[in-house]
Amino acid sequence: MNIIIFEDNFYKDLFPFTYNHASFEIKTGMYTNIERFIKSFSSYNLIVVVRDEIEDLIKERFTNLTINPSVIPEGYCINSRVVWKNEYNDLYFNENNYSNNQSLLIYNNKEEISLEKLTGILKIKNIETIDDCSILVINYLWNAIDLFEEMLNNDFSNNDINNLNEKFESVFYINENNIKIGNNVVIKAGTILDAEKGPIIIGNNVTVDIGSKIQGPVFIDHDSYISPGSKIRGHCLIGEKCKIGGEITNSIFHAKSNKVHDGFIGHSYIGEWVNIGAGTNNSNLKNNYSTIKFNFSQKEIDTNRLFLGTMIGDYTRIGISSMLNTGTFIGFGANIFGADFSHKYTKSFSWGRNHIVELDKFLDTCKKMKNRRDETLSDIEEKLIVYLYDDKKK
Repeated sequence: MNIIIFEDNFYKDLFPFTYNHASFEIKTGMYTNIERFIKSFSSYNLIVVVRDEIEDLIKERFTNLTINPSVIPEGYCINSRVVWKNEYNDLYFNENNYSNNQSLLIYNNKEEISLEKLTGILKIKNIETIDDCSILVINYLWNAIDLFEEMLNNDFSNNDINNLNEKFESVFYINENNIKIGNNVVIKAGTILDAEKGPIIIGNNVTVDIGSKIQGPVFIDHDSYISPGSKIRGHCLIGEKCKIGGEITNSIFHAKSNKVHDGFIGHSYIGEWVNIGAGTNNSNLKNNYSTIKFNFSQKEIDTNRLFLGTMIGDYTRIGISSMLNTGTFIGFGANIFGADFSHKYTKSFSWGRNHIVELDKFLDTCKKMKNRRDETLSDIEEKLIVYLYDDKKK
């Protein structure tokens, strides 16, 4: 059977993360959406359809996937924003098409067609569907935070990380049956692992420094570092090779992002290669307890949420002691600094409040940043950055 994972036009509602990522790279629980698809459909032929401007970069990131073939075989087309559960296989693989109030989620493609024709079909709004709002789908980045606890509970028994067998000296455990710890992990004295309210999963080669408090549900991916005295206050996903300190809650950090010093980040979604300076704090609740509006530049929406922090795109750097407002959008490659609260909308490649970073200097910084982690900026990624830079200057 063929499974076709497709992006729809609602990827724009996942900005700033999807400036340089496919919608299926959104992460909640332990896994990205594409990792869930790969695990669920390991015995099927998996095909991915993405927008043209990121096609080359996605091919570079996912070398084992078939991406944007000219001919699409018959099979089930699944929206890349769906957070797939294994039980969906039995519920939705039939003759029907499924949607929610907003989007086509599962389409039964019954013939071999061109990529162009499939793309056109998936945009048609009058496809006959069955509405099913029980299918988990990410419409906005904060939905990934909302779904984190449910999906981490789902993932607790569906991974290769060990149950807690050997305890660390002078570490305090609460509900230890709900704790998993990988190989080559260091957890130093005075640390509290409190899994009473949700699981704690710590990946391989993680170091948790002295006196930290980690309250589940939490997932810390491999090769990350938790600073001394950190407070990880639940509903947090820390991606691989991150450095995290201070206080965080209800937040998702993608790989290789740093918030190593004191300061508070809550109800926020942080991309890759982000650096948050010492003493930075974000507001996640308005003083008048009203619902939070979120600005995408082209539109503003009422989120109907009381708690919402900051959505930050890849390669953004935030200076020391910065103050980030409630419901703040910070684009790709921005550099935030200065007194007072930041703007609620900061466009990509901003330098401070009113300027744009020079492209050559930005690329040089990216290369230096990656070299510090023994990585390089590929020609394909550099080409996309140039495309984004030119597009954001229009």
